[in-house]
Amino acid sequence: MKKTTLTSRGYALGAGLALFVAAPVVAQDARAAIEAGNRAFEAAMRKGDGAAVAALYTAQAQLLPFGSDVVSGTPAIAKFWQGVIDSGIGGGSLKTLEVESHGGTAHEVGSYALQDKAGKALDHGKYVVIWKQEGGRWKLHRDIWTSSVPPAKP
Repeated sequence: MKKTTLTSRGYALGAGLALFVAAPVVAQDARAAIEAGNRAFEAAMRKGDGAAVAALYTAQAQLLPFGSDVVSGTPAIAKFWQGVIDSGIGGGSLKTLEVESHGGTAHEVGSYALQDKAGKALDHGKYVVIWKQEGGRWKLHRDIWTSSVPPAKP
């Protein structure tokens, strides 16, 4: 719709400026919510609760792990993470490096470290997550990660 009056242009400019000024606040809110989601992820891993990890994902979520087919949906995601936990992973840490939000979605770039139940370092790497608002909460929607540890030589 074309704005033809000075007053309507002024309102449009003011609204645009308000959105521009508010954008960092929205991004900051998304980052804080995503970092809180990561703390919940870490806590569920420490508890050994794959179902609690899966509850942090959207209903249509997908994992894209290395060396595996896509893992889709809550039951499959719970089974995947429980298998990871049962393999000896005792916990991990996630560090958010970057978040950009785009309305009801956001993307996060971060790094991770995994430990066994005794606290020994097992792996570290990087990840990208697309987060989506679902039910008024930020949830993981697409999750992909890669290890920074070179493969063992045969």
